[in-house]
Amino acid sequence: MVSNVTILGKAGEVVEGHEEYRYIIVDSYEPFDEKSFESKIPVKYWNRGISKVLRNIPNGHYVCVFGRLESDPNIGLYVLVEQIRHFSAN
Repeated sequence: MVSNVTILGKAGEVVEGHEEYRYIIVDSYEPFDEKSFESKIPVKYWNRGISKVLRNIPNGHYVCVFGRLESDPNIGLYVLVEQIRHFSAN
C-alpha cells in the first residue's frame, strides 16, 4: 500500500474546528472534458500540535509537502507532513 506522498499546491485556509489542520489546494483537470476543479487536501505538521510552520505561510502561496497518509476519525484521510517547502508569491 502506498503511504508516502508528495503534494505540490497552494496553501489554503485552516480546517474549521480543527486548528492543527490546514488545506493544501491542488488544481486538477478532468481528462476527457478538460474542466478544471480544485481538490482540498487536509494536512497536519508532524509535531501533531498547532504548527507555526503551516500557520506562517500566507494563503495562496505555493508549497510542496512531503509526508505520509494518516487517518483521523473526525477529519478522515489526511497527510502528516514531514517536510515542507514554501515558494513565495513574488
